[in-house]
Amino acid sequence: MDQHNLNFEQTLDESKMLLDDASRVADEDYEFTLESILAEFGGEQRVPDVDFSAPKPAVSIVPELGDLVQDDEGEAPEEPDSGNGMPDGIVPALDTPQSYSLQQVLERTVQEVLEEQKSEPVLPEQPKRHGLFSRKKLVETEKLYDIPPAKPRQEEETEEADEPEPPITDTLADYRAAMQNAKQVTRFSALITIVMWLPQALAHFGWMPELYGEERLLNTFPYFVALALVCVLGREVFFYAVEKLASLKITYELLTALLCLAALGDTAVAFLSDERAASLALPLHSIAALSMTCALYGRSLLFKALYDSFRVAAIGDPPYIVTTTAGGAAKRRGSVDGFTVTAQREDIAGRWQTIVLPVILIGVLVFSILSTVEIKQGLLYFWNLSAVLAGANALAFPLIYPLPLRRLTSRFTKCGSALAGWRGADVMRRSNCLILTDSDLFPPGTVTLGGLKIFGEESGKVISYAATMAHASETGISRLFDNLLEQEGGHPEPLSDLNFYEEGGVGGTIHGESVLFGTASFCRKMGVSLPHGMKLQTGMFLVVDNVLIAVFAVKYMAAENVDWALHALHRAHITPVLAVRDGNITPALLKRKFGTDAHAVYPQLSTRLALSEKDGSQPCALIYREGLMPYAELAVGSKRLCRAVRIGNVLSLLASVSGALLGFYLSFVAAYTQFTPFSLLAFLGLWTLASLIDGLFVDKY
Repeated sequence: MDQHNLNFEQTLDESKMLLDDASRVADEDYEFTLESILAEFGGEQRVPDVDFSAPKPAVSIVPELGDLVQDDEGEAPEEPDSGNGMPDGIVPALDTPQSYSLQQVLERTVQEVLEEQKSEPVLPEQPKRHGLFSRKKLVETEKLYDIPPAKPRQEEETEEADEPEPPITDTLADYRAAMQNAKQVTRFSALITIVMWLPQALAHFGWMPELYGEERLLNTFPYFVALALVCVLGREVFFYAVEKLASLKITYELLTALLCLAALGDTAVAFLSDERAASLALPLHSIAALSMTCALYGRSLLFKALYDSFRVAAIGDPPYIVTTTAGGAAKRRGSVDGFTVTAQREDIAGRWQTIVLPVILIGVLVFSILSTVEIKQGLLYFWNLSAVLAGANALAFPLIYPLPLRRLTSRFTKCGSALAGWRGADVMRRSNCLILTDSDLFPPGTVTLGGLKIFGEESGKVISYAATMAHASETGISRLFDNLLEQEGGHPEPLSDLNFYEEGGVGGTIHGESVLFGTASFCRKMGVSLPHGMKLQTGMFLVVDNVLIAVFAVKYMAAENVDWALHALHRAHITPVLAVRDGNITPALLKRKFGTDAHAVYPQLSTRLALSEKDGSQPCALIYREGLMPYAELAVGSKRLCRAVRIGNVLSLLASVSGALLGFYLSFVAAYTQFTPFSLLAFLGLWTLASLIDGLFVDKY
């Protein structure tokens, strides 16, 4: 006998023992009272025999409850009503014996057990796994419209939340003034720098008179004045370097400021000291002026790029914004709120430099001291410091991010769009997917009606039903059928129970009739009989009560800008995500019409519906023109911008490290004839060209 039967028999025996208890004899007319049942199962709390003729007070299951639990005023809280006129937890007064039959007691016990089982969560039974490589069956958990928008990192959200956004007109005015000032200062600094380099170039090739090499009033003092004037023009660089240093951040502006001060000190010592003037170490004042000019030029490019972006954003709320979701970058409706704050965020080049440059600066200071101790000439300390600083301060530092941003911004402005700086470009680059809707791939005018065939119905009803279904589905052909309905003088019909189907169609109820509207494959899967031999790849079929009543021949024409955009996305390895509602628009259709589908992803219906939402927030770009081209240009340009900045940053940091080591070595061995301004210029120029080569062509795509 199995365990179940044994338990059952044991339960019967115990019940029999309870019923046949010798302490009492169960007569046929014996009634079970509540006291006797409690006495039977309560053990030591057996209720003694009491004379029920005398009245008895009410009995509480929780004695002295009012003494243990009280409210703030010292009174016992009221007990909720149990439904029998007495508070819960209180047994009614036993003025008369409470009698219950055995059947009532058992029914009550069983009911309580069943209620306890219902309250427990029921987990679906998982199938057993057989074998090592057997796979567990997955539970379907997909929900409609359950794709959350992509959220930025938590520290970015906190940072943006703490910083208020000023009016865009004020921001535009500030950047206009900063851009104009930086442009003028850069021009004067560049002019002075060129004037400083011309005499040295002539002297390098032996075209200057001997008096120039002998008289310090000609070969030293003018350069000191010129470099001092450049420092005055670049005072904003000094202020910014001190401001960042106060927040414990080392930037290239600090290296430039220190290089200018070291070169000024060395030039002053060379002018005042005969011993320093007689040495073969040429002052590096022209290199310092060139570094300051590059720093000013980088600031000018950055201000100009941001000014152009804010000038476009100041037009007003754009027709579309570009935001990011879990499926990729999406073109939605929204406002410019948050655009200016996002555009002014620090780029990755600045973040990397604040990490690496402190180490380089410490090495520069140590190297300059070691070189001075080695050659045992204290007057050459400023030269050693300026030599190592000139090698460490790569000329590409201030141009890594502003140069490609300026070139891209100039292109975006012409296309009627604006990018929210590095942060906006990086967000789009990380998604590497572009959500495309029906109107993106086939804008208005590219979808036309090639013909109409009606089967046994009035044309007015057919067009009204078809236009109602097309308008409710919000597909790319909605406008086509709306225009057709307007031409026929019809009106939309009341529609209820609208449903989207994975097979490529929609269904609903109009005037109590079941209506289906979709592709031929959709109708076949819904069990609708179609005319034999009908070969219509992009047709739309109208079915009422499972009977075909009309066929619409829809033609899709390829737009030139969409063709360019798809090929540009394909070359940039950006994946298009087809968030389309029209069952005819598939990767196969794109392949036939445009020659490429750009490796487009065609997700399930619920995902497509969620990704095709029209409202968004937190813009990373603004679009003021229709069409797919501005949208694709932003995506491709953002990816190229991030790539150019990263490559330029790595190469410039390598140039800084190698330049610092080279300057230390040549100053340590006193190789003054090899470490000349022209040799250092050639070294820095080659590294700068290598670092900025991608940035120079970032807008060529």
